[in-house]
Amino acid sequence: MTELAPHHLSESPLDGDWEYALRIPHSLLGPGIVRAHVRAVLSRYQVSSAVLGNAQLVASELVTNSLSCTRDSVAVRLLRTGGRLRLSVWDSSPYPPPRSPGVGAGPDDECGRGLWLTRACADDWGHHLVINGRRDGGGKEVWAEWRAPSA
Repeated sequence: MTELAPHHLSESPLDGDWEYALRIPHSLLGPGIVRAHVRAVLSRYQVSSAVLGNAQLVASELVTNSLSCTRDSVAVRLLRTGGRLRLSVWDSSPYPPPRSPGVGAGPDDECGRGLWLTRACADDWGHHLVINGRRDGGGKEVWAEWRAPSA
């Protein structure tokens, strides 16, 4: 096994571009694992506590939505580029999220507010269908973004 010498590892500045990805099996443990992953990555890069908390909540909600609409694994990506932080969740379902998030959810309902929370907690959010080739079998990617996320 080849080991990397310390001088081969990137010492990129905290405001540089980076990307982390995680694939989650279809499991009830998924949202908690993703929250921990988001917390670990964003804490390491000294992202503000407001963005850190919002990103953890959004990640949990988007992963929960993905796991509820498919029986397959989901993929989570954290990307920082151009002063923006993007969190995206991919699943194999070709159906887009509802156009009016949170509409119709009653005060005692346990579901139906995930995308409303995403819209409220992020600077921007959206989705796109994934066509053959980018991910296995297509599907969709739902994303949320924040501006200037460093502390």
